Amino acid sequence: MFGVYDNFPDISHGIIGLSSPTSTERLQRAIVQSLHRANRSRKELDFPEFARHNIKAALEFGIAEGVTFSYIDDEILGCCHERLGEQPFPALDLLCIVRYYVTEEKRRRPLKFDYYMLRFLFQEAEVELHIYHERGTRRLSIEDLTGFLTGGINQELARSGSKPLKMTHMRVL
Repeated sequence: MFGVYDNFPDISHGIIGLSSPTSTERLQRAIVQSLHRANRSRKELDFPEFARHNIKAALEFGIAEGVTFSYIDDEILGCCHERLGEQPFPALDLLCIVRYYVTEEKRRRPLKFDYYMLRFLFQEAEVELHIYHERGTRRLSIEDLTGFLTGGINQELARSGSKPLKMTHMRVL
C-alpha cells in the first residue's frame, strides 16, 4: 500500500506526540511537501554539535510503498497529492537518510550515513511520530531530527494559513 511500509519495526527509538488543529489531509500534504522541499534543497545543514568537528549533514527522504521506498521527487509528490485527493493515508511511513561529510583541504569526504524510519500515525487533532534508527552512527539525535521535521512541516502549514504543530510529549531511548 502506498505510504505504508510492510516491515516497519515494532520497536521505536523515539515517540513524539504532536497536536494539530489542522485536518489530516492538509497536514499530510504539508508533511510530504516539506520533505519534497528538503530533497530539492542542496543546502547542507549545520547542526551545532557538528560544527566543532567540521561535519556537514544533508537529509534525503523517501515514502514507503509496500517493502520499498521511493525518493520524494516531483513525480512522487504528484502521486501523493493525487492519493490524498481520494483519501488521507491511515499512516505515513518514510525513510530518512542522513548523509554526513567532513571537509578537509577543500575536499568533501563522506562519513558513515544514518538511516531512520519514520511513521506518522494520525488521529483526530493529534499525530504520533515513531522514529526507528535503522543503522549508522546516530550522529544526528532524534531530538534534532524531530526539530528539523516539525520546523519544515510548520513552514508548509504557515504557507497554507494553518496553525502549526505543537509537541505534547517526547520519549527517546
